[in-house]
Amino acid sequence: MCTLVLARDVVAPGSLLIATNRDEDPARPSSGPTVLQDAPRIVGGRDLVAGGTWLAVRGGAEPMVAALLNRRPGPDAVPGRRSRGELPLLVTRAGDARAAAWEAARSGDFAPCTLLVASARACWRLAIPADGPPRLDDIAPGWHVLTHTELDDPLEPRAHFLLERLRHWHPPTRHEAVGRVRALLAGHGDATHPAVCLHEGRMQTVSAAHVWLSDEGVH
Repeated sequence: MCTLVLARDVVAPGSLLIATNRDEDPARPSSGPTVLQDAPRIVGGRDLVAGGTWLAVRGGAEPMVAALLNRRPGPDAVPGRRSRGELPLLVTRAGDARAAAWEAARSGDFAPCTLLVASARACWRLAIPADGPPRLDDIAPGWHVLTHTELDDPLEPRAHFLLERLRHWHPPTRHEAVGRVRALLAGHGDATHPAVCLHEGRMQTVSAAHVWLSDEGVH
């Protein structure tokens, strides 16, 4: 599953850095970043199977980022549900992103996943677990890591490894933050720490991205 690193108010107040590896079946076709909608302007990659995206970035007066990570399905998985890739588009299009996300989660139409949504005013995540009702929680300032389980899960090897190397670090500039996080996400692992960039198995790291959001806009 994917790996996402978030730094909220770490480099400077009101700043957000989201850096992520997308892990997917390499045979599943997709396209790179493109304009997914003109008004509001939304940019992201596109899943060419179901038409959704894993990372949507909205520009304009109120920039927003929405990132999707799948969670493991439960034993009673229901086939034929709506594509989870609809969720990042749904919330970045909506006038009230929280309400739109919560309504979608309560519909029961989507398989287990986590949706992280960040703007200059708020940062929160929607969890749709396999073993319980959906949850919507605010995310506090600091470093955070998401994979296929809970936020900052100490029992998930990648999350634990990344947090141990970031939680007490206060980079003075955006460029230093991006450089170190990119290096960590590119790690292939060894005897002492887990691989973060995956090249074996059915799900492999097929792309990476980072998004910076501040008072100056979104990049």
